[in-house]
Amino acid sequence: MNLGLGLDDRGVGILPGMTGFAVVICGAGIAGIEGLLRLRRLAGQQVDVTLLSPDDHLVYRPLATLEPFAAGAVRRYPVEQIAADAGVHWVRDALAWVDRHQRVVHTVGGQELPYDALLLAVGGRELSSLEHTDVFTVRDAEGTYGTVLAAVDAGDIGTLAFILPDGPTWPLPLYELALLTAQHAHNGNRRLEIAFVTAEPRPLHAFGGDAGEAMTRLLQRAGITLYTDSGGDIPEAGHLILRPSGRELHPDRIVTLPVITGPNIRGIPGFALDRFLHVDEFCRVRDTDGHIFAAGDSTDLPVKQGGVGAQQADTAAAGIAHLAGAAGAPKPLRPVIRGMLLTGTKPLYLAAHLIAGRGWMAQIFDEPPWSVDEKIVAEELAPYLDRFESSGPQGPTG
Repeated sequence: MNLGLGLDDRGVGILPGMTGFAVVICGAGIAGIEGLLRLRRLAGQQVDVTLLSPDDHLVYRPLATLEPFAAGAVRRYPVEQIAADAGVHWVRDALAWVDRHQRVVHTVGGQELPYDALLLAVGGRELSSLEHTDVFTVRDAEGTYGTVLAAVDAGDIGTLAFILPDGPTWPLPLYELALLTAQHAHNGNRRLEIAFVTAEPRPLHAFGGDAGEAMTRLLQRAGITLYTDSGGDIPEAGHLILRPSGRELHPDRIVTLPVITGPNIRGIPGFALDRFLHVDEFCRVRDTDGHIFAAGDSTDLPVKQGGVGAQQADTAAAGIAHLAGAAGAPKPLRPVIRGMLLTGTKPLYLAAHLIAGRGWMAQIFDEPPWSVDEKIVAEELAPYLDRFESSGPQGPTG
């Protein structure tokens, strides 16, 4: 399929000739592929691009919380085909470390990849900070929550607690799980008591009052007991002690999310345990020479969300194209979150803008204030995947 990304008349990807400006992109997730596609559009054949990733597929989970309820689907797009369409060289290996002084990326397999510009989009690591819990992760949504839902259906669970962990994460999936589970139990005429625990003074506190009030109403309407300004200690399975009140809950199961931590890339400033990549407003890694960029969950932006990572990747690609002399000066990142909140009934839509660099101001809508055809906020990746899916037998696998 000819996507206008350096393909010949047969639709075969053409690797760019040696231009003298080498770009290495580490990571084939949403941020990595978005950055790849944006860079190819901005710089065309003026840059030689190498994509470094051990993953065979870009895995897209737009509705991961629906998977345990047999209503969602995981989509997989082969990285080999994406690289061919974009006319880039794919190295199926993992990042080991970066030699900033020589501008060389070293791979786990021992390869050396010289670069003039580097985009780090390797993602973060998921860690569980709470023992005796079921940790929901979009990487294995059905497996991590399917057993809980099966126990609800079997009548083995009568009380369920959701606790939002401290630390960087994307909180919407946990709220969705609570609301979807309440609706699932109601539809099946099963008695289920649900508690939701958060250290925030109101739900979705980071996104402002409107979002918090809307979520509070949803939880109340679903019969879910909300505990705000509360942490939790779990000394043993089925025993939850709220802080600071000391109130004790005895749920049959406790569900939480993983905390996202940094990738700890050797050779990058600030390398230490669980350290994120610190970026400026142009997504350049701080304290480097201006030729290293980062995007996605690996960065220190406090919200971890695919759409935000894609916007970081677009900003980074613009900066790389400028370094290569293929584009003008880039604009600083002004991220916007667009999210659909699954409620068990009619979904709600959240739009949030970053204020003063760290805080978010959000609005809640009954109808999406953006095109319903946009699956993710990724200006290059979304239309590419649409064309990929319409390409028939050469489309995504899995």
